[in-house]
Formats: sequence, C-alpha cells, structure tokens
Amino acid sequence: MNRAILEKALANLPPEIGHKTEWGIYIPDHNYRVDARVTFNPNIKKAIVRNAEIKKEIRKHHIPQLKELQNKVGPLMLVAERLYPNIKKALNEAGIDWMDVVGNIHLEEGETLIWIDHHTTTPIQQKKNRAFTKTGLKVVFLFLHDDAWLNRTYREIAEAADVALGNIKHVLDGLKEHEFIYAKNENVRKLKNRNKLLDRWITAFADELKPRIQKGRYNFINKRDEQNWKNLPLGEQDYWGGEPAADLLTNDLKPVEYILYTKKNRAELMKELKLMPDDNGKVKIREPYWTIENDLPNIAPHLVIYTDLMVAGDPRNIKIAEDIYAETITDKALRSSARPAQRTFANCRKGVHPI
Repeated sequence: MNRAILEKALANLPPEIGHKTEWGIYIPDHNYRVDARVTFNPNIKKAIVRNAEIKKEIRKHHIPQLKELQNKVGPLMLVAERLYPNIKKALNEAGIDWMDVVGNIHLEEGETLIWIDHHTTTPIQQKKNRAFTKTGLKVVFLFLHDDAWLNRTYREIAEAADVALGNIKHVLDGLKEHEFIYAKNENVRKLKNRNKLLDRWITAFADELKPRIQKGRYNFINKRDEQNWKNLPLGEQDYWGGEPAADLLTNDLKPVEYILYTKKNRAELMKELKLMPDDNGKVKIREPYWTIENDLPNIAPHLVIYTDLMVAGDPRNIKIAEDIYAETITDKALRSSARPAQRTFANCRKGVHPI
C-alpha cells in the first residue's frame, strides 16, 4: 500500500469536501484487508463511506477484479497516482468511484454526485527497466512459463527467447532491482512475488509488446468459415490465442474475436485460410513472440492465452482466464502458490493434457 498516494489525493481535494481516513481496515466476513476507509462529508446530512484500494496506476484488465472486490467488501474507491481518461470512463461504467493525486474525483451515492475532472497530471519520467521492454518481455515470458529457465546459461536463455545474448544480464538485473528474483542457494535462482510479476507482465505486454507484434486485422471471406473456424487448415506454426484458444481448452467461451498467432504473410492468409484484410475485422493476426514448444497443436501456450484474455478486459474473459490460470499455469509454474483449480479441461484433445 502506498499511503502517500491517498494522503496527497485527499490534500488536493477542495476544502469543502471534508474527509476522515482510517488505515488498513480488516473485513472479517471476507478475510480481506482494504488499504483504507475514507469517510467523505461534503456538507450533506449523511456522510459517504468508501473502502479504498490504492494503486500507482491501473489498466483495463484490473477493472473486473476491482468490481469483484466491490461486490465482496462494499462500496469501493480506487485511489491512483494517475488515471487515464479511458480508465476513468471504464471505472464509471463499472460503478467504481475513483480519485487521483491532483484532486480529480468521482464520487456518487444516491442523488449526490461529486465529479471533478479538470486537473492534469504530468507523467513522471522514470528510468526504463530493461525487463519490461519489448525484448525483455520475451525473456520474462520464458521465466513465467517455467522459472527453471532462470538457471540455464545466458546463451540458452537468449536462444529460447529469440533475443540477443547481451540482453539477458540487463533483464535479470531489472528483475532483481524490483525483487522478482531471489537466490535459493549459490546455484539456484527462483522467482519471487510471482503474482505481482505476472500482473506487471500483462500491463507491459499491452503497452510495449502487443503493439509491435500486430500484423493487421482480417475477416472471414464467408460466414461458413467463421462458423467452422475450428476446421481451418492451420499449419504447424499457426496458433490460436485469446478466445478461440480458451474455447478449445474449455468448450465454454464462444469467440467474439479471433486472435491468431502466425508467421504467414497477407497472401498466404488470404489463399490458405480464406481471410481478407479488414481494419474492423474479427480476426487479429499477431506474430508469435515465443519459441517454446506448445503442448497442444495449434494452441498457444497457456500463459499467452491467459494474457490475451486478461488484456481484453471482458468480464466473461476474465473468469475463463482465472480458470485457465488455476487449472494449468499454477500446476506447472505456480505450484507453490497455486489457487484451487475450478475446472478440469476434459475436452482437450485426446491423449494430450494441459500444462
């Protein structure tokens, strides 16, 4: 919890919005501790009370999680160092109040609405952490997929991540700087704060890596091909990600959009897969950013699928993503802190099992 963020945010509110703060409130019914509880008293008969979650900043994929938390602990306010306009809009739509450090606030209860949104924040220039650049993220993906890679040689890591050898030390140093790596003994390195690293990976993927691997949008030439998308003649290096991959794993998510990772060029996509370029198409083509072997043919690694679903930010995707996390990713990479599995993927292709 960053206490200074809330204190600064409250200090920059207009004086007529009175407030009282309690820190570290434990909610016994849900075995959860919120960062703070703030009572606002803007000269009305009844004060407005909000449980406060404090973050430096958030992205779209965090909002369903905040909504779920609000359903458990009661009226919630997100307090952040900075909030982008699209995030403020999404928070409003989700019914979550918010406040930032420069005095912007959205607080609504009954007929009372306090909404100030004209102060701007100046982005803080920070030293770039090499672990979360386009190149570094490919290496971090490898470690999150299986942290045994932390104990391979720099050359082996570089080859597996398909990056230049000189990048590996910078990535490891960046992870150490933020305490994502610890030395178990002289010869063994392990990841720590894995859930926090995973969240950082998803945010950085959306900002840094995803824009650089986009290869355009397409649509199915005819409706029948869309209905029979599972039967498209994919090659060995073509992989469904996102919603179609989740549906193949769980049989519980009818795709609205289709993410396909492939090295095929436009002519090959049109000729072999009967796709046509369309700026608003349902099929998003991306360059694969991993080299590890997949457990299932034509399905991206489970961490790729999880990331795609979380970045999309659709509540139905978030639920399926959490199931995939619990059932597969925790089994292999997160065994030490695994959450209870919620679903067994019995419909996976015969003879092949999830991670």
